[in-house]
Amino acid sequence: MPKAPLLSVCIPAYNRPAWLRRGLESIAVGDGTDIEVIITDDSDTDQGQAIAADVLENWSGVWRYEHHQQPLGMAQNWNRAIQWATGQYVMVLHDDDFFLPQGLGRLVNKLQGLGNQYPVLLFGVWVVDAQERVMKRQKFRQDEFLPPHNALIRLFSNSSLVRFPAVVIRRDLFVEVGYFNPDWREPCDLEMWMRLFANYGVYCCREATVAYRVHAQALTMASFHEKTVEILLRLFEELAKFNLLSGSELEQCKQLFFHQYILAGAWRQLRRGQWDTFKAVMGLWQLPELGGMLWTPKWCFFRSLFTALARLPYP
Repeated sequence: MPKAPLLSVCIPAYNRPAWLRRGLESIAVGDGTDIEVIITDDSDTDQGQAIAADVLENWSGVWRYEHHQQPLGMAQNWNRAIQWATGQYVMVLHDDDFFLPQGLGRLVNKLQGLGNQYPVLLFGVWVVDAQERVMKRQKFRQDEFLPPHNALIRLFSNSSLVRFPAVVIRRDLFVEVGYFNPDWREPCDLEMWMRLFANYGVYCCREATVAYRVHAQALTMASFHEKTVEILLRLFEELAKFNLLSGSELEQCKQLFFHQYILAGAWRQLRRGQWDTFKAVMGLWQLPELGGMLWTPKWCFFRSLFTALARLPYP
């Protein structure tokens, strides 16, 4: 019986063939020993198979492809890729993201060096735009293990702490805590990180391994609305059930999280020149559920500035 690979790179694809090729090329330039690639494709056509065959033809690793005649949907496509994986660890690399130069090698070396000590790991990322221009280098200054209490505080006081392709998870954990739950809609990834961090904490690695692409086609660009706020508030109720955070810690996390969530969403729309959408995102502060939330000092300047801008007519 062949030995299971160390890492499964799971790629849930959906109608972005050029970027799928880019992601696969970032894998194919490195050594495929101890790595497998799993592509589960919700796209309208199965052209992803030809792209994978072309890019990975001479790659030394193992790869598999599956096209769905009936799309599974976002979360279930992630789950299908993970369930099909055989690696000791898995990571989800969306078809619009890619590995940095030597990023996959650094990731594998880290896993080998740590020797299965930590079931959940978080690496650094470069946040890039559609043209791959670097917008932000997000990484940790040093390696650090965050136990469950600390991990949850960091997760829920910083809405951008976890960029999806930067998370590496021991595959057997999904049997213990379950898979991504589509009932949570857009924040279902955050709900998964909550479960994992609450049970295992997270080991933060200083190495940056992947690029996370921010662009107009991303599903997260359409997630700044009243329904998502409602779901996020329910998520904080679930967080309280773990009994790992005090009441004051929960409230502080909520203030920080929603300020960053709304202001970051408003800034994305402002940067794209979507004035009406910018105003709509800022209008989320008027929801009764958020009306009594205190302003947090960290974000006070930007909230004041954006609030003033939202009152202006189209410039």
